[in-house]
Formats: sequence, C-alpha cells, structure tokens
Amino acid sequence: METLNSIVDRALSEHLGAGLFNKKANGKYSLFMPLTGTGENGSTPDQLEKTVIGNASKTYVRGRTDNPQITIPFYAHRDNYRILEAAKSTPQEFLRVNPDMTGIKYSGEVDYSTDNTDVGSLITGQVTITVNRYDGFVDNVSDLIENTAIITSTIPEKITVKATGEGNTATFTVDTAPSDATITATSETAGVATATISGKVVTITGVAAGTAIVEIATSATGCASFKRTLLVEVVAE
Repeated sequence: METLNSIVDRALSEHLGAGLFNKKANGKYSLFMPLTGTGENGSTPDQLEKTVIGNASKTYVRGRTDNPQITIPFYAHRDNYRILEAAKSTPQEFLRVNPDMTGIKYSGEVDYSTDNTDVGSLITGQVTITVNRYDGFVDNVSDLIENTAIITSTIPEKITVKATGEGNTATFTVDTAPSDATITATSETAGVATATISGKVVTITGVAAGTAIVEIATSATGCASFKRTLLVEVVAE
C-alpha cells in the first residue's frame, strides 16, 4: 500500500508498511499522523494458580488480559501538534494496519507530551492512547481503509519575504501522491501574507510586516486529505 511506504515526516520517519489509522467522518480509516511506531496492543494473560491438595505439581489457568496505555514517539512540529489537539477533543477509533492487510481495532483517548530537547537533537514527543475498548483482530482491513493524498515534496518550515519591492514573493513546488491530487494554499493571516497556487507552484506574497501561517492541503477522489503548514515572516524594507 503506497501510502504507508511513501509518507515522510519532516524528520524522515517512514511507516515501512505498517501504520496507525483512525476513523474519519466518512466512516473510513486513514492515516492518523506520521509516527515512529504503532505501539503495542494487548498483554500476556495473568497466570492463576489452582493447585489443590493431592496435585503433584502446581496447576494454573489462564487469567485476565490487559489493554495497557499505548505510548508512541512522534516528531514535534506544528502539523503533528494540530492533529493531536484535534484528536484530544473526542474519543478516537483506531485501526492498526499491518503490511499483509490484517489489523487490530480499538478505541481510546489521546494525550501527548513533549520530550526534553538537547543541543543538536531532534524535537520529539510521546503520544499516549488510553484504551477504553478493544475490538481485536481484523483478518482483512482492505474495505475499512482509504489512502491519503500525501505531500511527497519538502515543504519549507519558514519563508521570509519583504512587504514590498524586490523580494516580495517566494515560490515552492508541491508534489503529491496521487500526482493528480488537488492542492490548495491558504494564508491564515491574509493581511500579512497571501498564498496562491498555480498548478503545483505555491506563491507567497508579503503584504505587511508580521508573521502568518500558510496551510497547504490536498484532496483526491477516494483519498483522505493531508495538510502541511509553514510560517511566513514578512519584513519591512
């Protein structure tokens, strides 16, 4: 499944054939967010002793299993924080997808924390999922999931342009999978900077000194959308 093999996080983490999906509004499961793993599911059953007088050795029966809290590392940047903030508001239905299209379904509540950052290290965090329902193994997830219209090119984290004159604009190219996905570019503060797109080329234009966040989004038939953001700084001449 190309989605799982080609998703690249800003720190170059790849899913390599497995991923964590969550259910979207259309009832399909699609990529939750770029993560460095899928987390562990289930536990070893408790071993309960039932030895009685006359037994030559101890005897046991299978006890209860547990669905412990899941912790998964992630790379800390605005796009992932936005996904996590949205996920915190409602319980999520998750589907762990394996390369052979088997899976594990469960539901839980999402929280996160950000790790300490040392000099020269990547900024990372921990997603925690408190499992409140475990639906178990799914033999074939193919009909439950949909691909994500991902951005495959590198989106700059920050662009600096001038408010007027030379250096007033900056451009970059957005590549997607599928290649014919629709791309939109939206400035969240159009009074500071605008964003337009022609084909696959995004143009950022400075308007007034300040900062603005620009969101690049994709859409395609039969695919979930995907979003990336960048910070635009507009400086006066």
